[in-house]
Amino acid sequence: MHTCEDLIIKESMCDCFRRLKLEHMFVIMQDIAYKDLETYGCGRKSLLDNDIAFLLRRSIVNVINPIYADERIIAGTSQVAQQGMIYIRDFVLSRNDVICVKATSQWFLCRVSDKSLMRPVIKTKSFKEDAVDISISSKPEINANSFEQYDTIKVGYSLIDSNMHVNNTEYVSWACNAPNAYKYLEKGVFNFDIYFKKETVLADVILLKYKDSTIYGTTEDNLNFISKFE
Repeated sequence: MHTCEDLIIKESMCDCFRRLKLEHMFVIMQDIAYKDLETYGCGRKSLLDNDIAFLLRRSIVNVINPIYADERIIAGTSQVAQQGMIYIRDFVLSRNDVICVKATSQWFLCRVSDKSLMRPVIKTKSFKEDAVDISISSKPEINANSFEQYDTIKVGYSLIDSNMHVNNTEYVSWACNAPNAYKYLEKGVFNFDIYFKKETVLADVILLKYKDSTIYGTTEDNLNFISKFE
């Protein structure tokens, strides 16, 4: 697993990175022609160096206390901040004034030619309410009698593609691998996705629900937050 230091942008990409601009919740690459790539998914063709540049998102997630279905939790997010050549955003989920999940999302710019930075593409598609459906390659059997609890979630990678720009929606993808996804925040095989539709959500109430082997959570007004287990 790559560390943060492994993903810091190389000096050769500085000129291209300076053309980036923060708009709404994500980083938009300005003055760069868009190109779909069958091999690498959605990318952008740089007019500066004739290489393919990607914005990769790296989420470091720490589950401090498990979250259960049918619980009401509070979601909050910070503004996007820039540290050097990396853009950073923090997410917090809490219950009864106790932090349950704390995540830091980071954006990096990299090139296809740098093979060490490549990650499997998570394909996305748009559907109603500006949410994003994340395809999952495999699903484990759900054991309703299992009461195991897991307190960590692996790092998740995802591309910021054209759908994100069109829908004005930001998301973080977390990988999970526990067998009891309808009851806990877990790690490994399942994807847990968070969508914040506003630039900053200091605190918003979310009710987690379980339906058809899927846990999802929305705010009471269904505007700011959508989360989903599959």
